[in-house]
Amino acid sequence: MHFAIVTYTFPPSNEIGGRRWAKFSQNLSKFGHQVTVICAQNSGNKEFFNKEFPNIEFVFLPKSYPDWLNGINLNFFQKIKYFFTTKILSLSTKKNLFDKGFAWENQLLNALTTIHNQKPIEILVSTGGPFSLLYYATKFKKRHQDIKLISDFRDPWTWGGLYGIPRMNKKQKEYQLFCEKETITNSDLVCLPTLSMLDFLIQKYPTQTTKFYLLPHAYDPNKFSFNQENVSRKGFIYGGTIYDGLEPIFKKLELIINKDKESNFNWEIYTNTYYPLFDNNFAQGKIKKNSFVTEQELFNKIKSSAAYLVFFPEIEKDIISTKFFEIIYTQTPIIYIGEEGAVGQFVRENRVGVHILPENIEKELPKYFNQPVPFEVGYFDVSKFSFPRVTQDFLDKINTL
Repeated sequence: MHFAIVTYTFPPSNEIGGRRWAKFSQNLSKFGHQVTVICAQNSGNKEFFNKEFPNIEFVFLPKSYPDWLNGINLNFFQKIKYFFTTKILSLSTKKNLFDKGFAWENQLLNALTTIHNQKPIEILVSTGGPFSLLYYATKFKKRHQDIKLISDFRDPWTWGGLYGIPRMNKKQKEYQLFCEKETITNSDLVCLPTLSMLDFLIQKYPTQTTKFYLLPHAYDPNKFSFNQENVSRKGFIYGGTIYDGLEPIFKKLELIINKDKESNFNWEIYTNTYYPLFDNNFAQGKIKKNSFVTEQELFNKIKSSAAYLVFFPEIEKDIISTKFFEIIYTQTPIIYIGEEGAVGQFVRENRVGVHILPENIEKELPKYFNQPVPFEVGYFDVSKFSFPRVTQDFLDKINTL
């Protein structure tokens, strides 16, 4: 089969959302399928793509999205443009200006048409956010009814708190609801990475339930080269985004650390998130923020850590990412601090660590400063979340469409 995969972000970019379909594209190709990826122009060169993604074709589209719309580290003129765009221009359009694909409609449809004319597309996969890409893909599907359209929701769309949705006016929210409904109605398969998202959409669209499919985040066992035995573990570690809204609980953590001066607490954080709270003096230097490192280096560090300490805001309490399966593969316990949800349930029920509610951090977290975090090796079968296994199940599902 010929798969055309539409994903705004793609490696070597570290932006959110790129890795999921980069790995699936590799595995689809290994299973003998033709794969064409349509993504935003990035810093990768021909040598990189030939090495990492052999036998996969690429079509790169200009980003058409200004970096200053992220609202980070703006100069004076960018601040003026940001204010004008978000406070004035945004009121005159029904599109979501914080959706990085909002200006891609014509470029994407033209690219898909060219690809289809050269080599007929049999399976079109579009992943979001940006959610506009899912809606644009339905327009191509309407022109080519013989194509199987697969829409991949990596995050909640209209019912979530991301991508500027909560700040929209009534007209803009109605447009997003329209696009979501059009996407689901015109898709042959709608993929969700978590059971909570699957259950929500089944209730929201009861007449479309046969289209919903759990396509979980997966991990690549081939990228791990460490020995699982005889590893000395010490300290806590975290790698990834530091989310907004967590400052109060981090300040509470600092008080706990300063109060327990005899503890062996040490937390190394690897991130590209700008987060000035974690300076060199924070928590007596026992919490250290480092620049992000390569995946291989990060997971070697995770393997030698006593636990993976992760804080999630309430909006992320149901998102079980790829990284959880990778951490479990390293047999490193997880300490998850966040509200009750799918993540906490997952950690508890699969015996891969502990879940601590934010209001209980002062009582519960210090227990693990100087003693092992519980982790029952072998209780949870992480192999079923490897990319080869998940890809094969995905292909089996496609063959039933």
